[in-house]
Amino acid sequence: MHFLFAWRYFRGKYAFQAIQIIAWVSVFAIAIGTAALITILSVSNGFSDVVKSLYADFYADLRVTPAKGKFFTINDAQYHALQKIDGVKAISKVVENKALFVKGDYQTVATLKGVDTSYGSINHLKDYLKRGQTAIGYKDQPLLIIGIGVERKLGLFQSMLGDTVQMFAVNRSGKSFTQISQLNNLSAAQSGAFSVQQEFDESYVFTNYLFAQYLFDLQDNQYSAIEFSIDQNKEAAIIKQIQDLLGPNFLVQNKYQQNADLYKIMQLEKWIIFAILALIMIVASFNLVGALTMLVLEKQKDIHVLGAMGAKPSDIQKIFLLLSAIMSFIGALLGGGLATVFVVLQQQFHFIKLGGSSFVIDYYPIKPMLEDYLAIFGLVILIALLAGWLPARKAAKQLHGRL
Repeated sequence: MHFLFAWRYFRGKYAFQAIQIIAWVSVFAIAIGTAALITILSVSNGFSDVVKSLYADFYADLRVTPAKGKFFTINDAQYHALQKIDGVKAISKVVENKALFVKGDYQTVATLKGVDTSYGSINHLKDYLKRGQTAIGYKDQPLLIIGIGVERKLGLFQSMLGDTVQMFAVNRSGKSFTQISQLNNLSAAQSGAFSVQQEFDESYVFTNYLFAQYLFDLQDNQYSAIEFSIDQNKEAAIIKQIQDLLGPNFLVQNKYQQNADLYKIMQLEKWIIFAILALIMIVASFNLVGALTMLVLEKQKDIHVLGAMGAKPSDIQKIFLLLSAIMSFIGALLGGGLATVFVVLQQQFHFIKLGGSSFVIDYYPIKPMLEDYLAIFGLVILIALLAGWLPARKAAKQLHGRL
């Protein structure tokens, strides 16, 4: 009964046409707010997915590092045992540390990451190669795969592949860094250049791990990490076996754990945006409060008639709360439909482009999620009930005063 009366009040005619106009303005304001929320959260989801895919391509499925310090020692028997774990597809020795790269008058500090030949099965670097090849060379004939950001800093961007780059690294046997003699100095030629994402492009150079061991004064069985490509369905079992094999002095991290802070920040940013837009929706709901207040004044006679028929103040309050919910729900449906059409068109045709050319895609990525729709619709109904409470209370008091 309450819903039927609320629906009739929404669909009915009013003595003052302005009331109906204000009511529909309130509905459209909610629709626009809903569409904006869904669209912006979907764009946020799209960017998050792009960033996560870039990080997923660059980082290994699993990474073993020492719990303390930069480097660790592992013997051949342990390494072969890791290779034989069920579900392990590929495994690579990794040696990485900061180094100073010098080419003529240009220089920059970046991370030199030494890997072995199986690394191509772990990292999708070859998919992001801009020129040259993913050749890392050998210990005595090393080659460098350089991020394009490092390339620019070294003035190599317009040069031919094969140019030699000098590398300086701390001599770990030295006691001070006040003299150039305290730095190891080796050279290697460039074999290729990659571009994944600005953070990586300006930070990483890949080479052969044996050469990196030599540059950083490490023993043959010393590494900074062991990286894995695995069957994702067996991740938990593989992590347990690795941990059992190596002991508590090692950390075993999956892709999420390697970038946990990044994922947390992206999720936090999304819900901060949601909170800000929710505040805007609350401000927009003042139109709804005004419209419902005018409707209460318009329906005074109806309220008294309902009271004479036995309606209680609580019944009148429920009717106007439902009226507020109906108006808000219609607005949410209109806004949700509008946003869905926009999202589908953007997914299919990419008609809204990103400015500049530094990102990996040239359009706004977008990804709708059911949980966002549910959260937004829940927010709209909550705002409707809050906005409708004062007018509904006022309507109930009119009947209460008459009784």
